Amino acid sequence: MAKLGAEDEQEENPVSSTEMKTVIKSLLKPPPPPPPTHDSNHQLSRPEQVVIFRLRTGHNRMQQHLHKKLRAVPSPMCPCGDAEQDAAHILQDCRNLQPLRREIWTRPVPLHEKLHGPVEALHKTTSFITRAGLHV
Repeated sequence: MAKLGAEDEQEENPVSSTEMKTVIKSLLKPPPPPPPTHDSNHQLSRPEQVVIFRLRTGHNRMQQHLHKKLRAVPSPMCPCGDAEQDAAHILQDCRNLQPLRREIWTRPVPLHEKLHGPVEALHKTTSFITRAGLHV
């Protein structure tokens, strides 16, 4: 077969054998996996993503961060007076926000689910922060 093929008129091909090997290898390679866009955070709007990111990292405008890291406020305490104002306190314990918390979450929900759960849980968390009038 090779001899028969060699006897036929050959096309002029300006591609080198090395380049042709590269092309053939790339055609035989499986396609790369799609980027991970299925995580819940990527399904939120950009402003919602910012709220969740700031709550997760603690880099936000809550009293604890403003006091301890930036020295921008005199005290890290929450206005309720029970504890330092951070994401865990606001989302789980602050008595001033208890009625709104019960309205949004009808059952007790762990902090991890509120910050890292499915997209519905993250929507509830951002809604809670917005309706509470907090700017994180």
